[in-house]
Amino acid sequence: MQVYQLFEPVEPTVLVAPPQRHVLIVDDDDLVRETLHFVLEDGGYQVYSASSGAEALRILEREPVDIVLSDIFMPGMNGFDLLRQIRERAPETPVILITGYGNIEMAREALKQGASDFITKPYNIHEIPIMIERNLTRHSLLTNQARQYEDAVQKSYRATLDALLAALDTRDTETEGHSERVAAYTMAMANRLNLSAEELTNIERGALLHDIGKIGVPDSILYKPGPLTPEEWEIMKQHPVIGYRMCMKIDALRPAAPIVLHHHERWDGQGYPYGLAGEAIPLGARIFAIADTLDAMTSDRPYRKALSFAEAREEIIRCAGKQFDPEMVKLFLEIPEEELRMIREISLANRQQRAAA
Repeated sequence: MQVYQLFEPVEPTVLVAPPQRHVLIVDDDDLVRETLHFVLEDGGYQVYSASSGAEALRILEREPVDIVLSDIFMPGMNGFDLLRQIRERAPETPVILITGYGNIEMAREALKQGASDFITKPYNIHEIPIMIERNLTRHSLLTNQARQYEDAVQKSYRATLDALLAALDTRDTETEGHSERVAAYTMAMANRLNLSAEELTNIERGALLHDIGKIGVPDSILYKPGPLTPEEWEIMKQHPVIGYRMCMKIDALRPAAPIVLHHHERWDGQGYPYGLAGEAIPLGARIFAIADTLDAMTSDRPYRKALSFAEAREEIIRCAGKQFDPEMVKLFLEIPEEELRMIREISLANRQQRAAA
């Protein structure tokens, strides 16, 4: 006997409980603090209590807190002082200020200093959970909007970066792919240092755009097949300054601009444009100098064949303390030759893929 199934079997719905909210109550009045604690805990919140601003800050250091409810008038650190401390230490945490002596001016001041809401006593204690949820929902919406805006800004900056790199490749066809390769070599070194994500981003951008100033170099000099005259060479040596000025006009590229400006400086002070020496040269530029030389030596040129990575390493070692920062040379030598070769192969493959697209 054949059984006809009219409907697909429905999988049982698994209800996922919303995450428990963590609330910190700060009030020197034991009765107020304990009453709020009881009501909020009964409402399903994880509640922490503090009788002073100092105790509240200690709790914030060790516990996950989603929102703070704080009285304003407390001995020692008052509510406004606590608000300022929270804005410095945990700027993403909403703070609701509570007082029994409230007026419009105080409410304005609270919001001006960064409070997410303001409550005056006496209040209906059963409305506090509603206010908490309202503030957390608003905070979540604002955070999402800020994240979306930041994503849009980063996409815009990335588009600007890509456009500048495309313009550079159009102008400097002899070393096509050089910017990407040298940035990858630079990051292979920088990632071995204890640098922040922001510092790493700025170093990468500076490496990518190091030669962007060549856009401002006349074609007669940039494409000249023979050696440059002393006058032409002086003009060519201005490309770091031109690139620096270009980067300084774009907010996101300003932190990377010093690398663009100083990427031709030398450890011994014999570089250009300013003849900086030693640690006066920005760290990113000192790292980049090694990566730039590595790519130049391991790339074919019309007047010579590429050197091997082993030969390039020996030359970089020879120039430590003269052209390069000796400590950065030691860092470079930590990178296995296989990793360097892989970086080059990936860069070339990416180029071929884009050319075929």
